[in-house]
Amino acid sequence: MADLFANKPKGDGLPPWNGGAVAWDELVTMEPQLKAMWDAIRLLRSPKRPASFCANRIWYDVFKPRLTQLVGWSCPRKNPALRSSKAWDTAYRKLYDALPDCPDCGCF
Repeated sequence: MADLFANKPKGDGLPPWNGGAVAWDELVTMEPQLKAMWDAIRLLRSPKRPASFCANRIWYDVFKPRLTQLVGWSCPRKNPALRSSKAWDTAYRKLYDALPDCPDCGCF
């Protein structure tokens, strides 16, 4: 059964990422737009945000779709490190953790 898929191209013909974890600083060097996203997320920590603010809503509606264009399997870049699940994990955690807590939205 494995022979059926032996010749199927993987990752658009790009070599896979065989390295380990990718540090945030390395990601920002490879893709500066990640730092701009982080800066935008940090602005949301303003004490003037509405009580109805929901970090999960803004993450899934605004930031996560953009992140898929910058790192991970869906990334159109040809850099194997940026396209790796390791890069996705690092960027996702760094950006999501930068979001402020939801005050009273009840999403959890």
